Amino acid sequence: MSVNLSMNMTMGVAGWEPSYATQWGPPPYHHHPQEDLYASAGYATDVVAPPPPPPPAQHQVVGGQVGAVSQGGVVTGVQGAVRGSDGRVNLCGICGKAYARPSTLKTHLRTHSGERPYRCLQCSKCFSQAANLTAHLRTHSGEKPFRCPVCERRFSQSSSVTTHMRTHSGERPYRCCLCKKAFSDSSTLTKHLRTHSGEKPYQCRLCLLRFSQSGNLNRHMRVHANAS
Repeated sequence: MSVNLSMNMTMGVAGWEPSYATQWGPPPYHHHPQEDLYASAGYATDVVAPPPPPPPAQHQVVGGQVGAVSQGGVVTGVQGAVRGSDGRVNLCGICGKAYARPSTLKTHLRTHSGERPYRCLQCSKCFSQAANLTAHLRTHSGEKPFRCPVCERRFSQSSSVTTHMRTHSGERPYRCCLCKKAFSDSSTLTKHLRTHSGEKPYQCRLCLLRFSQSGNLNRHMRVHANAS
């Protein structure tokens, strides 16, 4: 048995078998004369062990999307996540959407709470963003400061020009993942997705009837107005 053990140890040193390093520790150190030459020339001769591999990343499902959890507990790697200047991801705890600025996240949260703090003084219509109120006020004043460079048509919002330009180019970048229909603007895609989900987020305050689009609710409200 001692002969076999001696043979195994000899083969492990000569062939640098992985099993030797695993079972018997690291191989013995053999001094080479050239090391003295390298040391005198200023070269390092110590062998530096490679750093240990990083621990496996933990993951967390947020809003139906998988993100990695960093040591600080911040969810990263979520699809569409944008980091702010401080390196943090401002994540919505309801739907998992991420934003670069806390103020943008605060505005987004109003889509879940229904809060609309910006009111038009002329018609009492309320909005969740100040920019939307500004655009709405142009419907009263008739101001249309944004112009299409192709057909000269004018609009009250710059985003309307961007969407309108797709009628000239034929571009439809917003595609339904369920039926592959494509649309020129995100709001139309959002309305279309409700035909698949059956969602009806707009409710009549008088008869509690629900609708998938705000325009349908507005038309329905006229029924109550005419009846009274």
